Amino acid sequence: MRITKYLRADQENIARFLAVLGSGSVALSTSKRARPGFFIFAQPFIREYIEGGLFKKEELLIKALEEGGFPPDDGPVGAIRSDHKKTREAAEMMINAAKHWQAGDEIARSEVGWAASQFTSAVRTHLERLKNLIFPLLEQTISIEDEHKISEGMNNLIFEGSLNEGPQKYVKMIEELEEELGDWK
Repeated sequence: MRITKYLRADQENIARFLAVLGSGSVALSTSKRARPGFFIFAQPFIREYIEGGLFKKEELLIKALEEGGFPPDDGPVGAIRSDHKKTREAAEMMINAAKHWQAGDEIARSEVGWAASQFTSAVRTHLERLKNLIFPLLEQTISIEDEHKISEGMNNLIFEGSLNEGPQKYVKMIEELEEELGDWK
């Protein structure tokens, strides 16, 4: 299916981001060098690449599923929307806790770790759901013409949104997070 190939690079970048964010979360309990700025620096990736990129592309998938007869608040569509909500809530908790930690609240340090763990878990679950449920359902539900329309819609989102600079900006962010994480050891 063309859509799965189209989203593969996004999923790979997000998986790499989740690996470094998860490692940062684990390092909070073992390294005194861990800093809140690491988690604050992760915010644009979350807001722009995941929420502003992947989730907007997924809205096209949701629309196709709804047009294929799936209910908007139940089943696979409801699951996607629930994943989006959990992800946004965990990201918000992580960023807020990181800002409190940066302002001197040492208790917020552990809250950052917990929220980062919740975020990475929610996104990993979501990516697995896409791969194992949503993409197979789309293959069964949509026509080749519909698939082309969705791909065109995804291309339009890239040129209209924050991803118009391409993924290089976000790959560089991941590299910077990996480098900072390396400094914590």
